[in-house]
Amino acid sequence: MSAEPAAQSVSATGWRERLSLLSDSNFRKVWLAGAIYGTVRWLDMLAVGVFTYEVTESPMLVAVMVFLRLLPLILMGSIVGAIAERFNRRRLLLGGLVFLSIVCAILFLLALTGYITLWQVGVGAVVNGFLFSADFAIRRMLLGEVAGMRRLGAAMGLDSATNNATRMAGPLLGGVVYQAVGLEGTYLVGFVLSALAAFLIAKLSVDPSAPPVRTSSLLTDIIEGLRYIRSNRVVTAVLVITLLMNFFAFPFLGMIPVIGKDVLHLEPSLIGVLAAADGCGALFGAIVVAVFAQSVYYRRIYVIGSTIVLVAVFIFSLSGVFGLSMSVLLIGGLGLAGFGTMQSTLIFVETPASIRGRVLGILTMCIGTMPIGMLAVGLIADWIGAARAISVMTLCGMAVLAAVLVHWREMR
Repeated sequence: MSAEPAAQSVSATGWRERLSLLSDSNFRKVWLAGAIYGTVRWLDMLAVGVFTYEVTESPMLVAVMVFLRLLPLILMGSIVGAIAERFNRRRLLLGGLVFLSIVCAILFLLALTGYITLWQVGVGAVVNGFLFSADFAIRRMLLGEVAGMRRLGAAMGLDSATNNATRMAGPLLGGVVYQAVGLEGTYLVGFVLSALAAFLIAKLSVDPSAPPVRTSSLLTDIIEGLRYIRSNRVVTAVLVITLLMNFFAFPFLGMIPVIGKDVLHLEPSLIGVLAAADGCGALFGAIVVAVFAQSVYYRRIYVIGSTIVLVAVFIFSLSGVFGLSMSVLLIGGLGLAGFGTMQSTLIFVETPASIRGRVLGILTMCIGTMPIGMLAVGLIADWIGAARAISVMTLCGMAVLAAVLVHWREMR
């Protein structure tokens, strides 16, 4: 079963109509809340990675911290997606942001008084991971509902552009704050930004997500979602590609502090600049996609973007020069824009609204395979070094992507 005709009917609108989304106050609130939370996520990831490596000098433990952050996605993704269809999505998202701000405040006080330990930092990473799963499955549903199907591509493109801007702003801010103030500074910034995001969601005046009354069990709903995925080859292919990218390609993010320190010999602020490079490229690429992408090209954009990311990360793993490393990560960011924007967009246009939350939940689980990839990279890095570990992973990713495109010809 495929919703390709539906995808084709979501025709491209003019760029003025697409950008009219920004005049919708409810869209702006959901969109900006995602931008603010994204900044917190990437700021925290960079600072925690640098802190962990300074304390332990172990690439494996750096990978473990990223693993803890992403573990809730694979454990809770399908459950969060099903819950999102049963309860008020605005309230669920608001509760998560308030809880994150409280955790950031506690960790700030612990770091300020010198009582913070590595296990406490790990707890903070897990909490951040729970909110990440809610952000993807719940906030993006709200975003698509506020925008409507006609402006869906533009909405996801703008959101992807903003998320990628946070990939740039978060590490830059994290590197500067960590070097200037220390870990306590990053948690203070995290508290302020999380509280601001919660305020925006609390002020949302229109909630299009009133959930229907369900008589089926949560497990039954999840099984129904899995059956639908199996029946739709395009949705299945999107999920498989998402899985392989998060397992083989994106674990390189956790190794940037290690490569920046050991291979490129950078200070924390320049490690932040390096970590922001792919976000900079992705920001530009996502803006282009948001304004110009037409539905007939969605699948191609997704596949080409995935390929560019894998090739760019492989070249990055071979580079020992800061300028080349920056350049290939910028190019990889362009590919990331196509991958990230079309990932959610294809799920929306291929999936009926009645089951969309559950499919987005499974998508979140596929994203959650990144921590397993992080552990694999960490283990290999302890054996042959971080750069070579990334080379091995990306080469495997290229081979798997080629096999996927042979089997799921629809994606070509």
